Amino acid sequence: MLAALLALASSFCYGSSDFIAGLQSRRRSVWSVLAVSQPAALLVAGGLVVVLGSPLTRPGALLVALLGGLALAAAAVLYYHALSSGTMSVVAPIANAGVLVPVLVGLASGESLRTLQYVGMTLAIAGIVLSSRVEARNEGHTSLRSVLYAVGSATCFGVVMLALTFGGREDVYWSVFGVRLGATGAILAYVVLRRPRLEVPRRTLPAFVAVGVLAMLANVLYTAATTIGYLSVVSVLASLSPVVVAVLAGGMLHERLSRAQLSAALVVLVGVVLLAAG
Repeated sequence: MLAALLALASSFCYGSSDFIAGLQSRRRSVWSVLAVSQPAALLVAGGLVVVLGSPLTRPGALLVALLGGLALAAAAVLYYHALSSGTMSVVAPIANAGVLVPVLVGLASGESLRTLQYVGMTLAIAGIVLSSRVEARNEGHTSLRSVLYAVGSATCFGVVMLALTFGGREDVYWSVFGVRLGATGAILAYVVLRRPRLEVPRRTLPAFVAVGVLAMLANVLYTAATTIGYLSVVSVLASLSPVVVAVLAGGMLHERLSRAQLSAALVVLVGVVLLAAG
């Protein structure tokens, strides 16, 4: 039960981070948000390591985390390319299917679930994909390139989840710090080399920082959950951010939820209950 609660809290943090990032990206460039949010996440993650006095993790575990950070940066870049070159209603569900990577790894490693949990997992994943699809705008032409970008993004996101999982077995906080270090290094390297236009007004700094801190907290909660629960179950429960974004948009922006969105949320809710009950 504790693992499920941690994973659900992780979803809420992920979704909140995505919601704020989405709002800010409407007004500023994506790179402006990333250039502030990623270093902020790294600083807080480093602060946790220092304050909690976590002993230095093994070099191998830290290397896995750093590679996970590179995968996180690549996932974001591929996802944005996919959204800009293809139909969003097709791209978004593919990118969110990255949860299947840790699910399959968990099941292949011998995790034994009850029938109700398999049913719950299927419903939750179906709801996540449906929620992503109905949130996206159906416009433009979907090319093979955009689909490949989306598949690549999903794969990279799955790799990030695995890196956090395996690194967390050594130390949760060092694992998150390593992933954030790799992601921040990659993003800042791009900014320095390509010099995209950055707009960071002082009044937007708290929001940009919140994006990074919430995402980092989500990493910590997810990684902690994987140390006490099944990877296949935790990864699904930690991937409900599309539903969280839809609910926040409805509550805070007064966006009217469609029947399809409400149906997707209900499907996810039933799946979550079955997973937690198992």
